Amino acid sequence: MAKKWMKRLDKRWTYKPGEYSDKKFRLSRGAIEEYLKCKRCFYLYRKMGLKSAPSIPFVLNMAVDNLFKNEFDIYRRQQSPHPLMKMYGIDAVPYQHHELDAWRENFKGISVEFLGTDIEVFGAVDDIWVNTDGNLIVVDYKATAKSEDNMFSPINSWDNVWNKGVSYKRQLEIYQWLLFKRGFQVSKDCYLVYANANKWKQEFNNILDFEVTLLKHVGNSEWIDGVLMEIYSLLNQDLIPDSDETCDLCGFVESSNLLIHQN
Repeated sequence: MAKKWMKRLDKRWTYKPGEYSDKKFRLSRGAIEEYLKCKRCFYLYRKMGLKSAPSIPFVLNMAVDNLFKNEFDIYRRQQSPHPLMKMYGIDAVPYQHHELDAWRENFKGISVEFLGTDIEVFGAVDDIWVNTDGNLIVVDYKATAKSEDNMFSPINSWDNVWNKGVSYKRQLEIYQWLLFKRGFQVSKDCYLVYANANKWKQEFNNILDFEVTLLKHVGNSEWIDGVLMEIYSLLNQDLIPDSDETCDLCGFVESSNLLIHQN
């Protein structure tokens, strides 16, 4: 049993106070989201190395992401607006930059040192556009197969997105913050390219049709510095935080322990 638990320990992404004189502890955009969802789960993983059960990889979503990138890259090379931009009246083109490939790569991404700490924040952005004023526009791709009343229903507002897209909006804002900290002019407007699959067709025919919608969000990254200071303080303490009452994992563990004790 001990060996099984040891397999869940992952020290690669754990913070070790006082060990970052020559390098920084890399804190991912996803880790910030972990903290916001449950401080206890964040601490157990990022400080103690106790990783939660792995989630099922969304392989089809990743495929849609790659196809979107390939498609927008065509217009990036041409420096012309994508038809989706024209449809929504966005005066912009896909952004060209010699670091863009690295910014889009998982575990690399856009990196920024959080001053006054030994933390480096990073995140892998899906795409960046640039408007005629030279401001960078953060863009993320998402794919789903949501429908209502057994009919194909396009995602036409944030209200149709799971949990109203709260975590997606935070994701966009963190990318905006990273670019701004790197010295770029960044537009407050950011977008979600949302692809909704039609799963009510009578035949598959080796084709999966998507309805693509562009959802606009006016980003506000003022919360990020404060949250990062909270994270830094938490990582430098030895007290495990209480569980978040809305955390599904903590709730599952607590319920399991109750059942075990009852039996």
